[in-house]
Amino acid sequence: MHHLIEAATAWILGVISHLGYTGLFTGMMAQAVGIPLPSELMLSFAGYLASTHVFSLPLVIAVGAAGDIAGAVIAYLIGYHGGRPFLVKFGRFLFVRAREIDRADRWFARYGPRAVIICKLLPGVRALGSFPAGVTHMAFAPFFIYSVLGSVIWAVIFSEIGFVLGKNWETLANYVRPFSLILIGLLVVAAAFWIWSHFRGERAAPAAADEQGLP
Repeated sequence: MHHLIEAATAWILGVISHLGYTGLFTGMMAQAVGIPLPSELMLSFAGYLASTHVFSLPLVIAVGAAGDIAGAVIAYLIGYHGGRPFLVKFGRFLFVRAREIDRADRWFARYGPRAVIICKLLPGVRALGSFPAGVTHMAFAPFFIYSVLGSVIWAVIFSEIGFVLGKNWETLANYVRPFSLILIGLLVVAAAFWIWSHFRGERAAPAAADEQGLP
């Protein structure tokens, strides 16, 4: 399986080289549906090409994010209309295994809709936030907003890194996992702070009303 992923990665990078933005869009859309292609390497490679003036960095970010969002919407619709039984039965054709679906379900139970953006910021599980969002019939508007936010953040970070690293863009693979763990840690802290602030505000409102003698 590892060799298959390496071969697929080499192939999609070749596609990006030959088809340009179309290849980048297609690759990003495919990985967002579950095909095991490393989005961080595709984006950093495209960022490197932008540093050589083959691509435009703003277009790399826009096209990469658009492909990722398109794939996320497709995965959402598959989950929405097919449901969990469909994913359990046919998920292997999308490289989505039952235990990965279970893990995503646990994340949704713990974090709610925010699990979409959490998954978007973790390599290897980026498609797993979209399928369960559809299965649970999560409202499309918040799903789309979280997906856009996660996709844009991801595209900006790795396109910029590839642009800065230039010919050394491939070294990024050695740092993707620890970088993503740091990123997800910061995201969880931010989410916890938001929940705490929101809860504190809700408790403060009745207290203020009591002090003012309001009914």
